[in-house]
Amino acid sequence: MRITSIDPFIVKAPTEGPEGPTTGTWGILLVHTDAGITGIGRGGSIEVISQELAPVLIGQDPRRTALLWERMYETAWRFGGSGNAAMSSIGALDVALWDICGKACGQPVWRLLGGYREKVPAYADGSGYIAEADQSPEAIAALVKKHADLGYNAMKIHMYEAKSPEEIVERVRLTRELIGMEKKLMVDLHRAWDGKTAVEIARELEPYNLYWIEEPVRGDDEAVYLRMVQEATSAIVAGGESVGTLYGIRPFITEGALQLVQTDILIGGGFTGLMRIAALCQAYHLPVSPHGAQFPDINCHLAAAVPNSSIVSAYPDCEPNEIWSKLYDPAFQVIDGHIAMTEKPGLGLTLNEDFIDRHRV
Repeated sequence: MRITSIDPFIVKAPTEGPEGPTTGTWGILLVHTDAGITGIGRGGSIEVISQELAPVLIGQDPRRTALLWERMYETAWRFGGSGNAAMSSIGALDVALWDICGKACGQPVWRLLGGYREKVPAYADGSGYIAEADQSPEAIAALVKKHADLGYNAMKIHMYEAKSPEEIVERVRLTRELIGMEKKLMVDLHRAWDGKTAVEIARELEPYNLYWIEEPVRGDDEAVYLRMVQEATSAIVAGGESVGTLYGIRPFITEGALQLVQTDILIGGGFTGLMRIAALCQAYHLPVSPHGAQFPDINCHLAAAVPNSSIVSAYPDCEPNEIWSKLYDPAFQVIDGHIAMTEKPGLGLTLNEDFIDRHRV
């Protein structure tokens, strides 16, 4: 089997946002073979894929995932290093290659990667995004409650618009009043605070039984400050979503900066890259929870494959911009806060060709 062509493109379609009609944008990638098997990937840079990486892959056997990954990685370094545009493009292509592997042998990707579990827990992501019209603590708490009522046992609040530590604490306090203390609740601070302030926030949040505090400090001396936050809270300190490559995440692990690693499935180099990162994490008894609420359709395969996966993020059904319900036919689903892995080969996904044909750029 040989790769014959690679087709990255953008789909733009009208959708309903929280403040009215808006436009959803999705990157899709197709890897075609002479065996009639096509692999599906998501995201990446069209320019990087078309001009730099496609020439490396065309004519090659798509099943040699480790070899092709290394060749793409070396190519990325030649044109400027393994930045996020390069790594996310490698990741998108690697996902498509594994989709081909699964389809070629009639097995789902999650089983080829290890097949550890058949059901993956998911948490409701999205509460607190800038796009939401009402950013009040009351509105955000009500939205988290709505997610809990959908059957999710874990929810995360993004603190994009929180202008003070007091507002962060108020959002969490009101949310706990509505959902109780038993469900898992996480907060994402988006690297907004200096170490001292992040420690103070963590201490103030301690009574509310958080499952994790995500990216609490900004990049300056991040490892040192992350360890400071760990000492101030019983919650897990999570992060690393934008740190691509095994080598980039290594110091965060070996220096004890993180208790849960969230390297993005694309920025981390797809399944081939994330499996290596997951193995390193397991050597240090750390769980992994790959970043990307827009990628539960991909992340679930990694999470189902390895024993040290934690949970994957997903946009809940009541949220707008349900990416994976528009792209696939049948729609990809999270039911009662879980993703049931299937026996369908590859990623188990079928693109909604009518939707794509109408909205492809």
